[in-house]
Amino acid sequence: MIQLDIGCAQHKLNGWIGIDLESGPEVDVIADLHALPFRTSSIDRIHTRHTLEHVKDLLVCISELYRVCQPGGRITVIVPHFTCSAYWSDPTHLRPFSIRSFEYYDLDHAGRAGFPIYLPDVNLRTRKVHLTYWPKRNYLGKGLLKRMILSVVNPMISGVANICPFFCERIWCKWVGGFDDVTFELEAAKKSVNKINK
Repeated sequence: MIQLDIGCAQHKLNGWIGIDLESGPEVDVIADLHALPFRTSSIDRIHTRHTLEHVKDLLVCISELYRVCQPGGRITVIVPHFTCSAYWSDPTHLRPFSIRSFEYYDLDHAGRAGFPIYLPDVNLRTRKVHLTYWPKRNYLGKGLLKRMILSVVNPMISGVANICPFFCERIWCKWVGGFDDVTFELEAAKKSVNKINK
């Protein structure tokens, strides 16, 4: 199984191939997400955390993720939610995301919803969307009292939000100060090579 951790920096997932723009102790391949050096339909799983908000051409990068994924391959994307205050303070951030950001790349859904089809050769099905109030990594370095409070509050608020993410995003997400992350579990909806050759 070939698994890519794209934009891994110094936090590569154990057992995955680390991909980043710059060299580092955990980077196995130096590459640009706009042109990945992997064969079409050769990758089983992709994980990318806090990378897509930095890319110059999101559509090209989405196309590349889809291209290298094998049929049925899974892609996990973690990006800042548009209500994340820290998102707006980083000058290298180019775009925030909502729970609906990947609906444009699901051809069936986009067709039914009347969305414009920006990438007609890409079909990414959204299997799961998850909002995270405060990721654990963001409060582990805080003082003891803050850690204790957030370790209780974070799963509660995130849990309620994910009962109905659409309602949370439309109505009350800003009442709690916004959400840090939105995570997408995607599937590359492609025909298998065997089916194409028949």
